[in-house]
Amino acid sequence: MTTAELDAAVAQVESDLAQHYADGGRLGVVKAPPGSGKTHTLIRTLTRLATDLRIAVAAQTNTQADDIWRRLAETDPSVPLTRFASQGHPPPPDFPSGAAWTTATRDLHGAEGVVVSTSAKWALVDVDRPFDVLAVDEAWQMAWVDLMQCATVSERFLLIGDPGQIPPVVTIDVRRWETSPRSPHAAAPDVVLGDEALMKDGYAGSLPACRRLPFEAVPYIMPFYDFNFAPYVGPGERGVDLPASHRLQELADGRPLAVTLPTPPAGPPLEVDQELAAAAAELVVDLLASDATVRSVGEPRELVATDLGITSSHRMMNAAIESVLGGRARGVRVDTPERWQGVERPVMLAVHPMSGVTAPTAFDLDTGRLCVMASRHQAAHILITRDHVPETLANLVPSAEQAPGKPDAVGRGHDAHMRYWAMLEKEGRVAPLN
Repeated sequence: MTTAELDAAVAQVESDLAQHYADGGRLGVVKAPPGSGKTHTLIRTLTRLATDLRIAVAAQTNTQADDIWRRLAETDPSVPLTRFASQGHPPPPDFPSGAAWTTATRDLHGAEGVVVSTSAKWALVDVDRPFDVLAVDEAWQMAWVDLMQCATVSERFLLIGDPGQIPPVVTIDVRRWETSPRSPHAAAPDVVLGDEALMKDGYAGSLPACRRLPFEAVPYIMPFYDFNFAPYVGPGERGVDLPASHRLQELADGRPLAVTLPTPPAGPPLEVDQELAAAAAELVVDLLASDATVRSVGEPRELVATDLGITSSHRMMNAAIESVLGGRARGVRVDTPERWQGVERPVMLAVHPMSGVTAPTAFDLDTGRLCVMASRHQAAHILITRDHVPETLANLVPSAEQAPGKPDAVGRGHDAHMRYWAMLEKEGRVAPLN
């Protein structure tokens, strides 16, 4: 599809959503691939609806709420706009003129247009004048129980998000609810979509394009999703150009690249792999010293430290990488995939979640974690790992740990890992780190 056709398809989703709620629709769910412009779609839909309806918006963090609120103000200054925040969260320096900021629940009664807050804040308030619609951004990060705690805000809901993300974090034992048709710990959109009674006359759709990733990288993440989408950018538009003799010169073509270190005969180091941490840090330093040119958003330009990000699934590993980097690459962000959700960088380095294990658990095989790690980049992605991973995947026989009637999450994760690695090998994108 051409960009014009993809833009037209997005516009159709926005129009269908707006019409659905204008006609009194109660539920809508929109699936979005990574970097699809879902917040942009949400904002454009809300500005259409805000002329006739009072809308509450639930974001998952204050940073996301501030961003939505700011972008709403920029998109249509005529829409009445309020940011509902906690007392401990002061207005940012770029507070839009004409927008209201409040920490008092009583101010919501007279608020018109759009009111933006976090899902945690909405769960704590008892509004005496319900809103016409509650729109949830990054909805796959919200558990069903959290959505139900916001049920007094409105009787009508719009859920939009990326189903490939990591499931909501739950810190208690949830085994008693595993067989429930509306499990409180499950992602809210999954509960809604799996319940015919809830979705009767509801709207279900998806966004058609991934705008973040290079054209060549999109096929690598497609298997993580149950709907089709296309790359928005064209072939050869994204990548990192390096000198011909550079060991990472293959990053120029936009496809992900896996680099491996030998696994010691006794197995990978437990807890923290200092050698792997040093390798990741040295790759960053090497890239920054190589006169690299990054082709991502806008014109090609010199690669700088703030263009790079690193992710590992364990905090101790991230701390080890930061320690090795020291002050040599200020501006490089190092964090877990959970905290990379909704964030992007031109170049991403990821430590494979199975690099430190030979008997992977459900945590190591989680589909969302690998999907997030593989989809944060705009130009280039480097996967760093010990070389036992393909053998470990091939020899693994995953056990069925799911409750009766529930999807086999471990088996699906194993399959996703196998398919992702197989594609890397088939395309010649696995090489020892020299």
